[in-house]
Amino acid sequence: MKQFYFFLILASMLSCSKNAPVLNNSDQLDATPQITYDTTAIDSFGPGATSEAVMAKINAVAIKREKDSLAAIAKVEQEKLDKEKAKKEEENKTDKKTEDKPTEEVKTN
Repeated sequence: MKQFYFFLILASMLSCSKNAPVLNNSDQLDATPQITYDTTAIDSFGPGATSEAVMAKINAVAIKREKDSLAAIAKVEQEKLDKEKAKKEEENKTDKKTEDKPTEEVKTN
């Protein structure tokens, strides 16, 4: 019985193991596929890199533009609120005028 279990374990180990090729010689390394990337890495010391001073100027301009655009949005919103307020005041004035007018009584015979 022990021999049967030993044979069963040995057979399962041999049948389930996969022999993966080891890529450690130059012929096999050349056979590996070349990896292509859709982006290019830019070294901080290489051409195309920007200095900290230039980046600070770029960020300052970007922050100024953002503040200007936020101020413009706030101005438009304030104008919209002012128009709505003026419209409501005008409606209130017309309502008061109609309330102040006395109604004529119609005599019936």
